[in-house]
This record gives sequence, structure tokens and C-alpha cells, in this order.
Amino acid sequence: MPEPAEDKIVRNLVEALNRLHDDLDRVELWTAALASFQYLAPEYEPGDHYLLPPAKPQRPREL
Repeated sequence: MPEPAEDKIVRNLVEALNRLHDDLDRVELWTAALASFQYLAPEYEPGDHYLLPPAKPQRPREL
């Protein structure tokens, strides 16, 4: 039995809206990604509390 025209139209509209929603999600994602490249990365300035202590000189090992 063929699908009634009204049901087919409703189904096609729902599918079109779902595709539009997916496209809008992609646009939002790419807009956010491009916005993050708008500014230069800040210069790296390490703090003293993250630096490793200087290495101690090692004695040669005896065989």
C-alpha cells in the first residue's frame, strides 16, 4: 500500500530539518575552530616552581 502524501511530506520535512540541524552543528564547530586561530599564541614564560633542579655531576662508575 503506498504511503499517504501527507505522511511522506512530513517525513521529508523531518529529514530535511535533521540535515539542517547537523549542518548548523558543523558550522558552529568550524566557526569556533577558526576563531581560535584569530590571535597569536601567548609567549611561554615558565615559572620557577616548574623548573627541574640542575643535574649533579656524576662520578664515573668503577668496573
